[in-house]
Amino acid sequence: MMRLEIMFLASLCVATAQADGLRDPMQPPRPVIAVGRGAVATEAVPTVTAVFSSPTSRNAIFNDHLVKAGDTTGAYVIEAVLDDGVRYRHGGTVHEAHLPRVNASFKKAAHPSPRAASGAE
Repeated sequence: MMRLEIMFLASLCVATAQADGLRDPMQPPRPVIAVGRGAVATEAVPTVTAVFSSPTSRNAIFNDHLVKAGDTTGAYVIEAVLDDGVRYRHGGTVHEAHLPRVNASFKKAAHPSPRAASGAE
């Protein structure tokens, strides 16, 4: 009986070890940090995708995490959530990441469209 229990526990450990390599297919790929002989470790640039403001607080989506001033996500400490981005500390220095700028340009029609007669003068 004891041998059966040991084999069952061992099979659970093997199944857990194999599941470590699995990832959620709905999540974007994680940035890979390449370190090799003579190579310098590089990290992906942090991104801000949204800023939410209310009368009492301001939050942002920073590197796919909901953050507010004082939060820590990974190696980043959020110092402030700005109107259009985040001020954060990383590696002992302060940086800012801003929302992407959207250049919405509207072109005028080459010829004004004729208005339909309303019947009223």
